[in-house]
Amino acid sequence: MFVKEKTKALLHLPQLPYTDIQSIYYLLKNEPLPSLPKTGTHTFYERKYGAYNANKIIPLAKHYEAMTNEFEAIYPYISNFKEEESNKWYNEILTPTLARMVSEGFKINDTFNKHFDINEKFSIRDSKIYGWYNFCTTTGRPTNNFNSVNFSALKHDTGERDGFEADNDMLIEMDFEGYHPRIIARLSGGELDKSESVHTQMAKMYFDTEEIDAEMYKRSKELTFQQMYGGINKKYLKHTYFNKAQQFINELWREFNTKGYVKTVIARRKLLKDNYKNMTPQKLFNYYIQAFETEYNFTMLSRLYQVLEGKKSKIILYVYDSVLIDFAIEDGKETLQAIRSVVSSDFPVKIKRGTTYSSLEAL
Repeated sequence: MFVKEKTKALLHLPQLPYTDIQSIYYLLKNEPLPSLPKTGTHTFYERKYGAYNANKIIPLAKHYEAMTNEFEAIYPYISNFKEEESNKWYNEILTPTLARMVSEGFKINDTFNKHFDINEKFSIRDSKIYGWYNFCTTTGRPTNNFNSVNFSALKHDTGERDGFEADNDMLIEMDFEGYHPRIIARLSGGELDKSESVHTQMAKMYFDTEEIDAEMYKRSKELTFQQMYGGINKKYLKHTYFNKAQQFINELWREFNTKGYVKTVIARRKLLKDNYKNMTPQKLFNYYIQAFETEYNFTMLSRLYQVLEGKKSKIILYVYDSVLIDFAIEDGKETLQAIRSVVSSDFPVKIKRGTTYSSLEAL
């Protein structure tokens, strides 16, 4: 059964088998499914009264006409559909995981309204706010900016996080340590020690010393950011980590130009040359790393839901390099250990806990 947005369909009728048209379009075009054609009647009344109210006014015959127009617009993508590995991953891993996560909601308190001015009809119910993840982005990284709240970038220093709290007993955040440098090592064959901070290890490379002070550590973060996103400085290529990373960048670029695409590691999504203008080796590398991050995370979150099946604890927020869990003590220590085992199976994590999103402290 084809549906325009599987994530939304699963929130209403989760028992039915769906194939997501939005994913099909995105995998071909690397952009969101465009707004589908409507009738002049819809356009007029929606501008005057808003989409929700207009639906009560417009005759059913016009709704039927609009649905016919939509079907004709999307039919080519349905009729020519051939399932590949990437479609399978989007349908079986990404969209069900997103639907499950957005359905949980994030409990808010009285402090919330001091920082956010939102339309409560859209996303608040029973003292919980609900976000919405958009995965049809240039890099493939889902964003969660909904109803004036950017859930993916809630600030630490403005009090915004004070308004979010645990619905169960506590919030537990599991944050990947040095995530992108470790992903690069995994993909390129470089080596990083799991037991030592990435930025300490990088500092040893940059400054050629085993004794790293606070200033070196801080500078190491800045330099690593520059190497990852601005291009690797030739003077660091003497180190195996950076040498292998540069070789990987070169090979990725060669394949991209020879084949006209490169495939991501897990979902096997094609980053098609025709879909990207002004591509450079470094930009392609950055997109590829972010694609791996996203695909790895959602494959891991899908496994994590298996651990939480039948439990009261729930996943309430995903932010690129971390996952936030609303944990119920009644689920037991063994559940927490199982959660940690899944999240940290390949990359080391730092764990924090607290009753509000702003009060998280190292566990």
